[in-house]
Amino acid sequence: MNRIPYEERQKVYTNALVAYGEEKQCVVAIEEMSEVAKELCKVLRGKGDMEHLAEEVADATIMLEQVRYFFGINEQVCKKMDEKIMRLENNLK
Repeated sequence: MNRIPYEERQKVYTNALVAYGEEKQCVVAIEEMSEVAKELCKVLRGKGDMEHLAEEVADATIMLEQVRYFFGINEQVCKKMDEKIMRLENNLK
């Protein structure tokens, strides 16, 4: 559970959007997702560091949360996540 409430994070995201711009933040989001992929590959090769993986997942999660906020798609993402989790649950039965 995050200690910083979503409403407070939104304020930071708005400041980031003003300071850096939407395009730059989207590029950073892509970079952070790439770093998660790279770290997961290291884990699968037995050379991963769980602390570094956690850091990269945190970075990517923050950036993806910004993307959801910038584009106003948070509710749609939540709905799609629920649908996909329910599908996964049904597939596991």
